[in-house]
Amino acid sequence: MIWYKDKLFYFISIVVIFFDQFTKYLIKEFVPRYSAWPDDGILQIVHGVNTGSAFGLFSDYTLLLTIGSLIGIGFVLYFFYKNSFNVIWMRISLSLIVGGAVGNLIDRIRDGGVVDFISVGWWPAFNIADSAISIGMAILIFTLVFGEKLGWYSTSTDED
Repeated sequence: MIWYKDKLFYFISIVVIFFDQFTKYLIKEFVPRYSAWPDDGILQIVHGVNTGSAFGLFSDYTLLLTIGSLIGIGFVLYFFYKNSFNVIWMRISLSLIVGGAVGNLIDRIRDGGVVDFISVGWWPAFNIADSAISIGMAILIFTLVFGEKLGWYSTSTDED
């Protein structure tokens, strides 16, 4: 698969960005900031703004996190460009990571922080982009660790 012709990669990335931005728009329009629905329970829709990274680390370092996001997206795209992936799980994982990173980057540039709205128990609130990045990283790690054993690709350079 030639990287710039990979329709699956671009489709998944764009779908993630769209749903991330659409759900954040709905939250900003219909859920007052710092409120939750329902009022109690293990799963809530909340309206929070995170000016930091995961788990609220590096709060108010928007410029640093924006630059870090751009570098991270650039690294993933470069990795995708330099490696020809026929393994569908590798392509899916990278597209989820890029789509999620771009979704959160849009918020940082536009609003100075990221809207988080999914609250599950004691876990910090998160959003669609965060979920896509996490799922993409899990798939990437699984593929790198077990892909060859499952016959998805070969990293050996056997010469006959």
